[in-house]
Amino acid sequence: MSRVRPGIDRLLQDPAPVSGKRFGLITNPSGVTSSGEPSWKALAALSAGRLARLFGPEHGVDGGALYMESVGHAVHGPTGLPAISLYGSSIESLRPRRDDLKDLEALVFDVADVGARYYTFVWTMMLAMEAAAEAGLRFVVCDRPNPIGGAVEGAPQDPAFLSFVGLHPLPVRHGMTAGELAGLFAAEKKLSLDLVVCRAEGWAREMPFAATGLPWVPPSPNMPSVETALAYPGMCLLEGTNLSEGRGTTSPFLQFGAPWLDALRLAGALNELRLPGVSFLPTHFRPVFDKHAGATCGGARLSVSDASAFRSFETGLRVVETARRLAPKEFRWRTEPYEFDSRPAIDLLTGSERFRRMVDAGEDLAPEVARHEAGGRAFLGRRAPHLLYPGSRPAVVAFVGGHNAGKTRLVAALVPKLAAQGLKIGTIKHTTKDAEDDIAGKDSYVHARAGAAVGAFVTPERTTTRRFGPEEPFERLIGRAFAGCDIVLVEGYKALPVAKVEVTRPGASRPPVPGAVLRVGEGAPDDGIPTLAADDLDGITDAVLRLAGFDR
Repeated sequence: MSRVRPGIDRLLQDPAPVSGKRFGLITNPSGVTSSGEPSWKALAALSAGRLARLFGPEHGVDGGALYMESVGHAVHGPTGLPAISLYGSSIESLRPRRDDLKDLEALVFDVADVGARYYTFVWTMMLAMEAAAEAGLRFVVCDRPNPIGGAVEGAPQDPAFLSFVGLHPLPVRHGMTAGELAGLFAAEKKLSLDLVVCRAEGWAREMPFAATGLPWVPPSPNMPSVETALAYPGMCLLEGTNLSEGRGTTSPFLQFGAPWLDALRLAGALNELRLPGVSFLPTHFRPVFDKHAGATCGGARLSVSDASAFRSFETGLRVVETARRLAPKEFRWRTEPYEFDSRPAIDLLTGSERFRRMVDAGEDLAPEVARHEAGGRAFLGRRAPHLLYPGSRPAVVAFVGGHNAGKTRLVAALVPKLAAQGLKIGTIKHTTKDAEDDIAGKDSYVHARAGAAVGAFVTPERTTTRRFGPEEPFERLIGRAFAGCDIVLVEGYKALPVAKVEVTRPGASRPPVPGAVLRVGEGAPDDGIPTLAADDLDGITDAVLRLAGFDR
């Protein structure tokens, strides 16, 4: 069973956004429910509204077209509905026409994104949002996790280099979901749009895709895995060169090369750079289509050892630079039109002429890498108002204070208040002294006394597991026992690097609480820490939601 429910599940559970409306659906094979049912099938069976038309982004509704292959309008076989292509033979074909929308009252978007600016689906969404705003249609985004998380890489493109691989200034790796991007586009482009985002349930930005429990359905033919998606923000840069990015092989974007490159020399030169989280293995491959089809290419294969440290975009920049340096006579920039644009593809992908000119001149790339890092950091402030999900799950908030300060009473009062918000709440009580937590003479007590390493007490209403031995590291405990929770309230653990709330009471001891961001209680010093009265449960609940990232 999935831990995360995508937005389409939420829309099916509560179809109010399309209730009583004729609506269209922008989708492809990646638009599925948590059980794997295609969104078009589930929505066609919906009695609350009427699915009247399908729209397909690049690769089409059925997802079978190759990249940059024109797709025509068709009739969707399983439903008999019109299937309107939003990726035809001209730049005008990328936007829904007024005639395509004239009898609709809403547009629903359910397509999986991979978290990179170049991936065209979010630009199809933005153009459809603009068309919906002009036509007075509601626009509903069925949100999905960003499979490569919340990290940001690359500066937004210069305004003169907007294109269908970036119609609005964004970092190469933006760390947002389609629903969050829809909010950013609507706000920054000042669209007068009835926008509804059906949020994914149970997702957090740092959650690995494998932990979501959702099926991976390739959103495009050359995106077969999450590993491919992680490499894509950097390795897509090779589309702007005559290097093969691995299309026509079983490992697109994870291996790369050309017939005129020496595999051992290329891998060795890249490994000498000591790029974070990645190493390179020499390899040979023969693409069956696309660049160098039928020719054996010498190249390298990415081996990502630390996904959190891996900087895909910087890696891609360095791969292109290194290939150009090793084979300057054979290396070429792409000159053919790219995504309906005749400018150099590498400029559209990197967002300016800078990278291409520096590589051609043999200049040190460090300033360009630093510029991209600074631009990515600056974007964090732009995106913050539009984020819909916490950074980690579960979020942890610790309540710390002296003996008899009222911590237990406060935690117990907050659990039902937070649960009423639809959140799953866990609690942990920590003490620095060992204490018996069973009843002497009971069977479970006898089992533990006999030397069991793990003991469980199971009834039809509960399962209690106790592990005996050294204290379990906090992060391991959270991951093992609380992964299904939204927020964990912790009593104790004064030294944890988490959000801390100091709890005070007149007459109770007040040990130091380094890093406290909130105080609850009376008689506290005026030291700049925000303080709430112990009986202000609504205010404390709101504060905990803010600290946990659930106030959005």
